[in-house]
Amino acid sequence: MRYLLICADDFLYLLLGGATFSEDPPLYLVADPGVRARIARRGHHALSGNLDDPAIYRRAFRTGHEPALLSAPAERLPKMLAALRSVAAQSPVLILRDGDPSPEGLPAGVTTLPASAFGERVIQPELERAALRGRVERIRQHFLPAERVLIMMQDDPDPDAIASALALRALLSRNRGSAPIATFGTITRPENRTMCKILDIEVDEIQAGAMDEYDRVAMVDAQPGFFQERFEQVDLVIDHHPEDRTVRALLKDIRPTYGATSTILTEYLRAAEVKIPQRLATALLYGIKSDTLSLERSGTRADMEAFTCLYTLANHNWLRRIERPEVPQEALDVLAHGLARRQIVRGVLFSHLGAMPYVDLIPQFADLCLQVKGVEWSVISGVVNGEAHISVRNVGYVKSAGEVVRAAFGDLGAAGGHRAMAKAVIPLRNWVGQVTGESVRRAVMKRFLRALGWNPGPADNERG
Repeated sequence: MRYLLICADDFLYLLLGGATFSEDPPLYLVADPGVRARIARRGHHALSGNLDDPAIYRRAFRTGHEPALLSAPAERLPKMLAALRSVAAQSPVLILRDGDPSPEGLPAGVTTLPASAFGERVIQPELERAALRGRVERIRQHFLPAERVLIMMQDDPDPDAIASALALRALLSRNRGSAPIATFGTITRPENRTMCKILDIEVDEIQAGAMDEYDRVAMVDAQPGFFQERFEQVDLVIDHHPEDRTVRALLKDIRPTYGATSTILTEYLRAAEVKIPQRLATALLYGIKSDTLSLERSGTRADMEAFTCLYTLANHNWLRRIERPEVPQEALDVLAHGLARRQIVRGVLFSHLGAMPYVDLIPQFADLCLQVKGVEWSVISGVVNGEAHISVRNVGYVKSAGEVVRAAFGDLGAAGGHRAMAKAVIPLRNWVGQVTGESVRRAVMKRFLRALGWNPGPADNERG
């Protein structure tokens, strides 16, 4: 089927760049024979004549059903449309116009598109992509002279951090030897260990003193203030968590509105036209899925676009294996203990899991407990290696979880997060005299309820 592109001058030709919309090349209808000749010299079909006269449309239409795009000043539209309709009454017509996108008095079967839509859907995305390409180039130039680059993640990194680190290394055209991926902690969660095994991702466990061996240091899905170790300055920070304090970095890209840091890195790769291989696509897709609960939590349009791009590139057999790792029996014992000792206070479910071998059961349990009927908040705590870890989830339409957690625990340790999810990590030594599991449980409940604006008392406690 052939498309008819109707405009007095060569505006549509210049706008569309001589695009082919189907197997048949489009036919341009213009008023000026000189414009017709210019289009024809460039290898495209065109007719010229009076666009208010049905004669030109009789020459143009073959079946009377060809779709037509019409661009003209508002005062000329009625005559041009009437001439077209007198020849092809059933032709689908799209009118490109400025002003009101839905003017009154147009015949049935006519669709209008405001010219501003090109700015929103075409020009703006391309400008944003150009800005991203510029940012990528600055990052590449900064890291280019470095012989060794360190890509740092938080302690016990999650899939979003691991995928983002892998993507940054690809963006910098580095390998394991020249840009290792590292953490001060260790990977404990079964899914994350399985991810690294299946996707062949090596993560080094390093000490703070080892950082002096590197020429450049980058952080992904983390910021210097998240670490107990002191950083004077890092070269690059890319993160989607709220900026907890002034970040000392030569280059930074912090976007709290994004659901995952993997989304930012996917945008970088696409803007720089870097090929995303299957292994990297699988890692990035899983990073977005895990941090947004498959776009159900904190997912934005940017996350959806990155998800859509990666979905067709990823290996979904690998994803299924990563998402369903073996669950150790000791994990079931920890969760059973937490369920038995849960308390619900005014829609807030509290549970303290006590001492545990690894931290990732805490956010898992927080996600699970939010599904309990009548619960708007889940606050789950546990002790790992002398630190109290607190994971908070909410239903999304109450107070910001990040603000409440910061108000409740910010004076004791690292605390903050997003609207629907947040966490705090507090060394037990900061809770003087509170070193037992029971006292940590009570302190968490008391502080959290006060941050919500409630004064907890004995009557508030009800066994779940």
